[in-house]
Amino acid sequence: MAPASLGQADGMAEVQHAERRAMDRRLRDEAMASEVAAAPVVLAALALAVMVGVALMTPSPWRDAWGSASSAVVLTWLAVAWTGPRSRLWRRDTRRYRRVMAAHAVCAMLILAAQPWLPVPPEPPLERELMLLALGMVSLTTAAAFSATPVVVAAAIALPWSPALFEWQLAGPAFPLPDASIEGLLLSMVAMVVAACHYRLWLNRARAAISREDRIRELEAARDAAMRADQEKSRFLAIASHDLRQPVHALGLFAATLEKRLQGTSEEPLVRNVVRSIDGLDRSFYAMLDISRLDAGTIEPNFQHFPLRDLFRRLHMHFAGQAEQAGLGLRFSPGGKSVTSDPQLLERILGNLIQNAIKYTEQGGIVVVARSTATHFNVEVWDTGVGIGLAELPRIFDEFYQAGRRQGERAQGLGMGLAIVKRLARLLGHSLTVASQPGHGTMFRIGIAQGALPDIQDATAAADTLPMPVLQPRTVLIIDDEESIREGLSLLLEEWGYQALAAGSIEGALALMRTLEFPPDLILSDLHLGGGPDGLEAIELVRRDCGNAVPAIVITGDTSHEEMRRLTDSGHPVLFKPVQPRKLLNAMRGLVS
Repeated sequence: MAPASLGQADGMAEVQHAERRAMDRRLRDEAMASEVAAAPVVLAALALAVMVGVALMTPSPWRDAWGSASSAVVLTWLAVAWTGPRSRLWRRDTRRYRRVMAAHAVCAMLILAAQPWLPVPPEPPLERELMLLALGMVSLTTAAAFSATPVVVAAAIALPWSPALFEWQLAGPAFPLPDASIEGLLLSMVAMVVAACHYRLWLNRARAAISREDRIRELEAARDAAMRADQEKSRFLAIASHDLRQPVHALGLFAATLEKRLQGTSEEPLVRNVVRSIDGLDRSFYAMLDISRLDAGTIEPNFQHFPLRDLFRRLHMHFAGQAEQAGLGLRFSPGGKSVTSDPQLLERILGNLIQNAIKYTEQGGIVVVARSTATHFNVEVWDTGVGIGLAELPRIFDEFYQAGRRQGERAQGLGMGLAIVKRLARLLGHSLTVASQPGHGTMFRIGIAQGALPDIQDATAAADTLPMPVLQPRTVLIIDDEESIREGLSLLLEEWGYQALAAGSIEGALALMRTLEFPPDLILSDLHLGGGPDGLEAIELVRRDCGNAVPAIVITGDTSHEEMRRLTDSGHPVLFKPVQPRKLLNAMRGLVS
C-alpha cells in the first residue's frame, strides 16, 4: 500500500477512535445522570430494608453496629446523590463521581448481604420472609438503576443468595434444597432480566437523546450561521448603499436645481425625464432603507382607532391613475369598518400590495375589501393577475425575490415590497396570509385584531404637497466633506431663497461662524465627515460656539443598525440619502418657519 494511503487510513482510524471515545464519554455521562435520577428510589428501598432488618434482629451489639454502618452508607450515598451536578467532583471528573456512586451501591449490597447472618429470633418464618422480600426489593431496584454499571449489577444479583446460604447452613443435609434457595434463585433471575431489559431501554434512550442533542446543536449552528450571513448581508448592503447614495444624492440636488432653472424652456421635458429616473433610484434606495430601519427596530408604531374609509380614499387617489393607465379596474370597499393600527404603516402595507397587484395584473382589476369576524377585521387585496405557483409561495416574502420571473426577463423593481410588507405586519402585530391560483389571481389578507382605542375622525397621514416658497431669507449652514454635495445643496437652497454657507469640516464651519453677525437659522450636516468628529458632534460644537440651540437636520447614507439607533437617540430629524428635494424642503420649513 502506498504511504499516502497508509497515512489516510491511519487518519481515518484516529478519527473513528476519537468518535468512539466521545460517544463512550457521552454515554457515561448519560448513565451517571440516570443513576443520580434513580438514586432516591434505591435509597428509599435500602432504608426500608435496613429498618426491617433492625426490627427483626435480636437486640445485640452486632445489630447496633450493623444498623449504624447501614445508616452511614445510606446517609453518605444520599449526600453524594443530592449534591449531584452541583458538586465540584461532578464538574471536575464525571468518571470519578460515577465510581463514588458505584462504590456506595456495592457497599450497601455487602452490608445487606450480611443481614441474615446476624442474630435473629429462633424459627421466625414470617420474619425471614419479610427480610427476604426487603432484600429482593433492594436487589431489583439497584439492578435496574445501575444496569449500565456491571459491578453493581453483579452485587445486586448476588444479594438474594445471602438468605439461601444462611438457610443451607442451618438446614444441614436433611434439607438439601431449602425454600430460601429457590426464592433467592428466582429473585436473582428476575434481577438479571430486569437489569438486561432496563439496560437495553436505557441505551436506546441515551442514544436517542445524544442524537437529538447533536441534531439540536447542528440546527443551532445552522441558525447561527444563517444569522451571521444575514448580518453580513445587511452590513454589505449598508456599506454598498452608502457608497452609492453619495453620488445619487448629489445628482438629485443638481437635477432639481436644473429643473427649476429650465422651467418653461424646450429642455424642460429632458430634465423632467432625468428627474424621473433619479426618483426611480430613490425608490430603490428607500426600499432598502425601510428594510434596514425595520430590522434595526427604529420604527415605533403609533396605534390609533380610525375608519378605513379615509385610508381607502387616499389609496384610491394615489393608485387610480396607475390602474387606469394599465387598463385595470380598482375598487375599494371599506364596509364602514374602523380598525386599530398605525394608519401610516397600514397604508404602506396596502400600498405595497396594490402596487404589486398592478404590476402583475394584465387584465381585470384589483379589489380591496374589509371584512369582519368575531375577533378580527380582515383587509384583503384581490387581483386577477398571473398568480403565484405553489412552490414559490414560501419565498415571496424574501428580500430580492420576484415570483414568476423567467430567466432573461426584465426585473420589475428590487423585489423588496413584500419583504417590507411582512416586516411591517409583524411590527404591527397583524397576521399576513396569502392564497393564489396561477393564471387566476392572488389574494393577500391582513388580519387586524379588534381593539378598544377611542375613535378618531381623521387618521394621521403624510402630506404630499410642496411647501410654499420661502418668504424671507434664512441662513443655512451646510457641513459636508463631499464637495459635489456642498455645491449642489448650496445651489438648490439658493434657488429656494435661502442663504447657504457651506463648510467641508468642523473647523471650516466654526471659521464661518466667526464671520456671521447672527447665528444661522438651520444646520444641515452630513453624519460622516471623514476623520475626527462626526455630524452629531459638529452640530453640538456649532451650537456651543454660537450659544444658541440652532435647529439641525442630519443627512446620511449610513443605514447600519447601530448608526440608526444612535441617530434616533439624538433627537435630530434625519434624512437618508438620496434626499428628495421635496422632503428636504418640507423638513427645513418645519424647523425654520
